Amino acid sequence: MAIWTNKQWGAVIGALLIFAGALVGIGTTALIVLFGIAGYLVGKFLDGELDLQDLRDRAQGRERVQ
Repeated sequence: MAIWTNKQWGAVIGALLIFAGALVGIGTTALIVLFGIAGYLVGKFLDGELDLQDLRDRAQGRERVQ
């Protein structure tokens, strides 16, 4: 069983983005990527893997006391 490295995944994703950009246009491809990232973040939040309070505290330069 072959395990793919992050470099290999990055190369495949990059090639697919170039292909999609040539096929449907750069603007449409950028929109698809943005919605994909948004969907990923929503999924992480729903799975409980994304702590919005921690992100807010870090953005404001606060340390969170537990």
